[in-house]
Amino acid sequence: MARNEQADRTRDVGEHRIRPLFDPSREHGEPRTIVIRHGSTWQSLAFLLLCFLIIGAILLGHEALRGIDRQNQETAATMARFERKVQQIESGLAYESKRRYLLLGMRDHILKVNPRVSLADAYRYAELALQASEKYPSVDPLLLLAIGTVESGYDPQATSHSDARGLYQIWPSTGRLLLRSLGWSYDEASLFDPEKNTQAAALYLDILFSTYSDPQLVLAEYNGGPLNAGYFRAGVGALATETRNYVPRVLQLHARLKDDFDRGVALQGDTMHRDGQREGKTLAGPPPAAAPAAAAARREK
Repeated sequence: MARNEQADRTRDVGEHRIRPLFDPSREHGEPRTIVIRHGSTWQSLAFLLLCFLIIGAILLGHEALRGIDRQNQETAATMARFERKVQQIESGLAYESKRRYLLLGMRDHILKVNPRVSLADAYRYAELALQASEKYPSVDPLLLLAIGTVESGYDPQATSHSDARGLYQIWPSTGRLLLRSLGWSYDEASLFDPEKNTQAAALYLDILFSTYSDPQLVLAEYNGGPLNAGYFRAGVGALATETRNYVPRVLQLHARLKDDFDRGVALQGDTMHRDGQREGKTLAGPPPAAAPAAAAARREK
């Protein structure tokens, strides 16, 4: 049985012919033509131009966006400069307003302390004190005002029993050194000059504040010299009575002035209008002694 099946398979294989891979008869047949279709030229050019247009539009849009960004940056920088300028103007106006208020308040205080001083002189003394405190920031202008009030009552010609002179009562020996440091020559009348006396006092206080951190010691040395400052620090009985009274008096007045200015009660708006009626203040100077009698005689006639 197995032999018969194998014989059948052999016969079937023998009956099938092997077909060659290449048919020789086809090589000599009719030739085949391959046709390659080409698109029209204008379509290619149109596509190329469209690509260029798209690229150009993208570049133009990018450049436009960069221009807008630059313009926004310039606008922001301009606005920032404008805001800084406005802030500077506002701060300048606020500073000038505060300075003006302080100046007029100091002037009014000087007029109260010394009614004999003229309005112009009181304003000048206040302005000199304010300018000196601006030159020496460690010196509070109100402290300078309190010292001038206690020392001389704002009399530029005041002289103490120890020969301290001027608005802020500078000793000649100290004044000579201070004025030379300020570039001024010294003579006997120098300390009676309000400007020189004010500048010297502010410089002296600035030096003392750089030496002591305690305002009490600053005032003790200003009033009585370095020896008194040592006595004040030690709390010994050798401290001069004048200095013992002087230090708290100036500090209390300084605190009161600061409180008055902070509360806005230091400035009196009608001072200028009242200036003509102040004691000892007339436009033509003091009237002669015979003037009242002559006026009474004219009224009787």
